[in-house]
Amino acid sequence: MSSPAEVQSPGPVKKRPRLSHRAKVIIALVIIGVAVVFAFFAPSEGDSNNITADTIPATPTVTNLLGSLNVNRGADYNHVYITVASALQASKFSDDRKRSGVYTIRVHLTAQTEKGQLSPVGIDYAAIARLQLANGQLIAPKLVNMSPNVLPNQIFTGFIDFPVDSPVNLSSLILDLSSSSSVSFS
Repeated sequence: MSSPAEVQSPGPVKKRPRLSHRAKVIIALVIIGVAVVFAFFAPSEGDSNNITADTIPATPTVTNLLGSLNVNRGADYNHVYITVASALQASKFSDDRKRSGVYTIRVHLTAQTEKGQLSPVGIDYAAIARLQLANGQLIAPKLVNMSPNVLPNQIFTGFIDFPVDSPVNLSSLILDLSSSSSVSFS
């Protein structure tokens, strides 16, 4: 029994919503509309024709191939044996985004540390590699696609692109890696 001094509270007070039902629907529609607009301008996911949806590296397209030469010669540089596998000369390669020169000479390389080498070797190909033309002119690379770190007991492949203004005889070229290390293409 309750005393007359005690007054029972009527329960929790209902709070009135701040937004009307119509306002909530309008806000939801605006958010959905903005998401749809962003979906149109977002980058595409690309085609995934394989099960895992991994991207498969594209084979570069060669435009106006002027010549190719299998070299298979190499030289030692800083405890790494660098082999020039082949050389191609063309007007353009599809994976080359740095256009300079009228023609491009692509030199395919492999690199492997000497037997017994236990630590990785770092090579800055852009700084050391120069292509020597028959007239003695040295050309710096415009694109290097080689790992700068050569790990022990592993073979790394890649290429270096050199710009030239006119067609050249590929067998007359020399790849200079330093003053004491070079690979003749002939």
